[in-house]
Amino acid sequence: MRFAAYLLTLAGVASISVASARPSELYSTGYTTWVYPEPKRTERQLGYIRVGDSVRLRNEAPVRGPGCASDYYPVQPFGWVCGDRTVSLGLQGRYLQSMQLARYLPGLMPYHFALSNGTPMYRRLPSPSEWEREERFLGKPGSFKPLSWGNRGHELLAEVRTEPARHPVPDFFENGGSVGTDKPLELVRRQIPLGSMLAYTRSFEHQGRTFLLSADGTIVPADRVRPFRTSTFRGVELGARVQLPIAFFRARERPKYRRTSDGKFEPTGANWAARAYVPLHASAPPEADGKRQFLETRERHSDGSALYALQSDATVIAPRDKLPIGVAPGHKWMLISITQGTLVAYDGLAPVYATLMSPGAGGVPVKGKDPVKMSTTPLGVYRVTFKHRAATMSPEQGENRSFWIADVPYTQYFHAPFALHTAYWHENFGEPMSAGCVNVSPEDGRYLFDWSDPKVPAGWNGAGPVGPLGTGTYVVVSR
Repeated sequence: MRFAAYLLTLAGVASISVASARPSELYSTGYTTWVYPEPKRTERQLGYIRVGDSVRLRNEAPVRGPGCASDYYPVQPFGWVCGDRTVSLGLQGRYLQSMQLARYLPGLMPYHFALSNGTPMYRRLPSPSEWEREERFLGKPGSFKPLSWGNRGHELLAEVRTEPARHPVPDFFENGGSVGTDKPLELVRRQIPLGSMLAYTRSFEHQGRTFLLSADGTIVPADRVRPFRTSTFRGVELGARVQLPIAFFRARERPKYRRTSDGKFEPTGANWAARAYVPLHASAPPEADGKRQFLETRERHSDGSALYALQSDATVIAPRDKLPIGVAPGHKWMLISITQGTLVAYDGLAPVYATLMSPGAGGVPVKGKDPVKMSTTPLGVYRVTFKHRAATMSPEQGENRSFWIADVPYTQYFHAPFALHTAYWHENFGEPMSAGCVNVSPEDGRYLFDWSDPKVPAGWNGAGPVGPLGTGTYVVVSR
């Protein structure tokens, strides 16, 4: 059912006039619409709703409260939202309706992603003469310069191709219009520098050229970005089917061995793929063949004999029999090993998930050295402090930044600015790659985001361990 809602601006503050029928849904019209534990504005928020998204309202009347020129509205499953300029009580207005096409996509990844070769972000559809003028210093479409040495890991999954047009031109771009107005004042909003990243939802043709609809509602020429392919790597759920110990094979494929009749070990001719895992025989000690040690796996050869892994090829994850110091009994926690490149999720002492992750490229932190400057993941016991379904990362603030990574999925901050998050630009999981964050694959990122606490309610983009959301999952970073 659609309800009337009117957005009025009085003395610079927008308030909401509600028709006689009580609305059932609240939409965000600003980049961040905060959800508060009580009907008052505080510095500790439960979470937030992102532009274009909506949440159901609870069956309670709005109330007045401090810090809000309008009423506070009760949202599902708990919390209160101020009825200011960042909200609407119906899917009304050009900007809100247009941004529905720039919202999350269903499925594993919330957006499509691409690496910028250096490109404008247009507010409206440019004519051929306009794009030639604006892009004349960027080189031929499809061309790009090398990334700086420190950012070359960001192009490992970038494909040199142009995204095809898959959708019609959005109606709001007709006749020179933009997401927010029928006549935008400026053609270009900003430039995406070489090496920064784009999140987009749709592709369409205009004047013989393909354009992409960015997650912020701007338009980007598809021939000036390189789309990322999505990694299919994922770890393994642990339980009755797969139990620790297991071995992962990092970086490259590794040979499978079998034991010969004279007690030696020989390759079978088959290999475990890079980043594959195999369960190990828990009660079997390593077996020697000269100076080499072999681990018996639970995988079998076609003749029924055991297959073995060379111990130096394997990264072994063994079960733990006690909690780390600082982790309270009965709680969830994630164990991250920098040197092994592994992550194991535990519920108490029960391991539930194991995978490969990429820590900071600087390796093990050095005492007294700034982990941010050294690109290391800090050692210690932390808790998840805030979670975002998607969040843009940048070392800078403001509109004219020189570098950013758009809408990083499944982000979990544990010691800001350090976070555990999906990396959509590489799949070298198990190897040091990041500026200090913990990189995981899309599948692993989604699993860990859904599993860990606090849970992010439906319709919310982010939430922290405040009030009814409880406490954050422990994050234990070890050598």
